[in-house]
Amino acid sequence: MLFNWHIDAWVAIARTRGRLPHALLLAGKPGLGKSALAQAFAQSLLCTSPKANGLACGNCSSCGWFSLGNHPDFRLVQPDSLAPETEEETKKKKSDQIRIEQIRNLETLLGVGTHRGGLRIIVIDPADSMNTVTQNALLKSLEEPPPATLFMLVSSHLQRLLATIRSRCQLVEISSPPAEVAIAWLEKQGVSAPAEALAAAAGAPLAALGESEWEKPRHEFLNQLQEPVFDPIRVADMCNALEPALVVNWLQRWVYDLLQVHLSGTVRYHPNLQKQMHRIAAQANATDLSGLLRRLAEARKLASHPLNPKLFFENILLEYRRVVRT
Repeated sequence: MLFNWHIDAWVAIARTRGRLPHALLLAGKPGLGKSALAQAFAQSLLCTSPKANGLACGNCSSCGWFSLGNHPDFRLVQPDSLAPETEEETKKKKSDQIRIEQIRNLETLLGVGTHRGGLRIIVIDPADSMNTVTQNALLKSLEEPPPATLFMLVSSHLQRLLATIRSRCQLVEISSPPAEVAIAWLEKQGVSAPAEALAAAAGAPLAALGESEWEKPRHEFLNQLQEPVFDPIRVADMCNALEPALVVNWLQRWVYDLLQVHLSGTVRYHPNLQKQMHRIAAQANATDLSGLLRRLAEARKLASHPLNPKLFFENILLEYRRVVRT
């Protein structure tokens, strides 16, 4: 599936069709549809009757296999947590990383010829979910790529990829669409406050669409942060039904904007709340806000599986109250 803001990136990728590199790296912030773009290009390359614009026809046998997820010359490598789960797996904790075994298992696929003597495509998404050991296991295949094989790596965090991995890929950067394009698309998806949602998602339309599902609890949380007397224990109780990572993300963006008020007088994520943010920022200093952002970044790493969610919420919210001195 392609989105209307993918046109420039599609053109850039399509130019490689006549002389494909052995590896492409699609990079950009989260929420821009990089995964959809990678799979659309993979399907178009495997399609036996592509359209004039390069898109897959959707009707040939190759497209049929691709849509069913069983094309013999395509492999999607992703963390277990992103893969469809079976009934037996619902109670199992799944890894958020691409495991080294998944990369090593590619050797069997790479050791045989392709189904029709054509191209083989491997999409690794997100590539930055590989740890250093796993990336090094992939490096051999990138250094000595098998013939007729294209690797496509998808990443929202290029800094997490080894320099040796990045250097062996042709980079394709996916940019955020103009605000008016993204807002028009969000309106078509039924988002009630598209401009506000887009700002909260740093200009990424798919992230904004995802956040719109949490519009009511996010507004309630932000309203509490604006209270003259902030009660962290009560707000922690309110957050108990929410994913910890979601709440940390909201608080990170809020504190970032408070710091930006000190540094530049502007806000990035909450343009509709500038007056309130200036009032709250006046109660804190830039050094404390910067330190709080660092601690929230550490909390984000623990947010997926906190041992005690209520205590987790209380700790970060008590720290917020200490910094803003409400």
